[in-house]
Amino acid sequence: MENQNQGNGLKIATWVFIVLTVVTPLFGIGSIICSINYKKYDAEKGSKLLKIAIIVTIIVFVLNLLAYLGLR
Repeated sequence: MENQNQGNGLKIATWVFIVLTVVTPLFGIGSIICSINYKKYDAEKGSKLLKIAIIVTIIVFVLNLLAYLGLR
């Protein structure tokens, strides 16, 4: 019985990590949207944040793509 409960915990943890892996690029898209909105209040800092958000989003997207394809 104890092994079955531990197995269920591992199954839940596995699904949580799968969902988080799929959702990760959405955080990048959200940061891009927020930085675009922030540019309305402070153009200089907003443009810097936008550049950083785009770079990080591209890097994470490429790394996720490589992981999905099994190349990483």
